Amino acid sequence: MLNVIKMDLYRMFRSRSTYLVLLGILAFMSFMIQNMHGSIGKEVDPVIIGIGNNPALLSETMSLQTIFQAMAGSRVFMLGIAIFSVLFIQREEASGFTKNIAGQVQNRGMLALSKFVSLSVYVVLNFVVGLAVLFFVGNLFFDAITLGNIFDLLKEVGLQFVFHIAFLALMLGIITLIKQAVVSTLIGMLLPMGGFAFFYQAINDGIHQLVGSDAFNIMDYTVTGIVATVSTHTATGIMIRSLVVSLTFIIVMLTYSVTMKQKRDVQ
Repeated sequence: MLNVIKMDLYRMFRSRSTYLVLLGILAFMSFMIQNMHGSIGKEVDPVIIGIGNNPALLSETMSLQTIFQAMAGSRVFMLGIAIFSVLFIQREEASGFTKNIAGQVQNRGMLALSKFVSLSVYVVLNFVVGLAVLFFVGNLFFDAITLGNIFDLLKEVGLQFVFHIAFLALMLGIITLIKQAVVSTLIGMLLPMGGFAFFYQAINDGIHQLVGSDAFNIMDYTVTGIVATVSTHTATGIMIRSLVVSLTFIIVMLTYSVTMKQKRDVQ
């Protein structure tokens, strides 16, 4: 298992697409930082279609934790995860790497687990480089982006890491289920960009009519909804619920991906 992970990591760091997608996301983040500065003081849209931000978090002087929270909440990191995960996994399938390595492992399901570990490292890479961009580019547009409390920053990064690898596990499940790069990419991009917002709203309306209460919100139980609204400043009960939902996504999606990889013939 460890050798498979090492091979996946080696291929990931040797692949040009790793850095092209990362550069694309960082460039988009730079644009988003400028957009964030222009949105200070504006009202929050109730429904956001596309990549957006929460103006309520923003001010001319912020800590790195605050602007990272706003950027993660915009789902821009998730967009990069969606694109790269499809490229990385489908490229291995197309090149025959998966077929060649499948005969060397006792449990083919471990190939899916290896992809999850490798892509989790990619999430860490996105966060580390993204923090550098937020600090240096942010100081070009805002009055000051300060380091702030490092411990609070690490807590925020850790919380967002759990949310983002939950989305990664969801993407792995989608790719395993659909097996079509174009469709998987389309779904993966629509999820963080709010492409299913009106579908979620229709579910909410149906449940509200059924139970006679407006308290339920399905977005509280989706990883894309959680990442946009939950941070270390959120009430403890909501944070725990969000972590439980995220861990459930990780366990269920990984179990599905590992099981299907083991059962299917490798092509």
